[in-house]
Amino acid sequence: MKKLIFFGEMCCLTSLILIHLPLLANVPLIRVRRNQVRCEPPLGRIISKGDKRFEVGSLICKGDKLEVLNGGSVEFLCFSSGKFLKLPSGTIPLDKCAESEQASFPCNPSNTDGCRIQKGGTEGSDEPTIISPYSTSTLNPRPEITWTPVKGATSYKVKVESYEFGWEKIVNQTRLAYPSDEKEFQPGSIYTIYVFAYKDGNAFSYDSTPVNLLSVVSQEEIAQNIKRIKELGLPPDETVLDIDAIYASENLLNETIEMLKSQTETATPSRNPTLYRVLGDRYLRAWLPNEAKRQYTKAFEVAKSSNNSKELQKAQEGLKMVKFYNQLPTRRNGAQ
Repeated sequence: MKKLIFFGEMCCLTSLILIHLPLLANVPLIRVRRNQVRCEPPLGRIISKGDKRFEVGSLICKGDKLEVLNGGSVEFLCFSSGKFLKLPSGTIPLDKCAESEQASFPCNPSNTDGCRIQKGGTEGSDEPTIISPYSTSTLNPRPEITWTPVKGATSYKVKVESYEFGWEKIVNQTRLAYPSDEKEFQPGSIYTIYVFAYKDGNAFSYDSTPVNLLSVVSQEEIAQNIKRIKELGLPPDETVLDIDAIYASENLLNETIEMLKSQTETATPSRNPTLYRVLGDRYLRAWLPNEAKRQYTKAFEVAKSSNNSKELQKAQEGLKMVKFYNQLPTRRNGAQ
């Protein structure tokens, strides 16, 4: 008798499940963390409402099909381009949003045409290397200027030149906060920063880098896109990685490196290997392989301790890239 009752209950339960399967199938998916998706890397993230299958904030993989309601479109953040796209139903077209990852390294063992002569200075060498600004584009009209120490140097001269204005300062350390009494960078203008190494009053080597402050229109668009990402209410690491995609697409390495450093250098160090690995990627893109090596090594350690095989492999690939970069010929700048 008990067996008959149990069999009857199971039949009823099975019937209920079968009846409600269509309803369950229509429940939108939400995958906000990168470790929740099967693909590596994801193409991007749904930003607006309107898709039948995916909730706002969901990550999308190559081959995933959007089902937009009422024949409309949804907004989508493409990670490889850092752009917001309006997409109809169907798969993500790769001509509009390509896969990212190693495509961000134009200089690699398979494409040496993308390599330029790397900066010559390392810590304790005979010429300085400008560390920050990390790239030729910035949002900061008063960027801090830092560089590597030079063996035997007793002082340094920092010089800024443009068509509009110029200034120079003598310092005896390897960083200079932008002087408050000097005119700040203007939007849309290009400036050249020089750092000269001096010994006994004579300059004997230098480094230089051009810097462009983005236009007001570009700055406003970037700020608006970042605001929209923050409004999604994603986990902090995911928010940072999405904003990194926007910064990196605009070559804003200064902004994204400082943001990633802030996220990893907390009182309780992050246990997310992706943050350290992406920071290593950005340092390598800034032609600072020694800084990149430190981050890839940390990513390797965290990935190994958390059994994250995907990030472990990526960290190993990053360390190989550092070795490749360190074998490139270096530039030498004598005194001007």
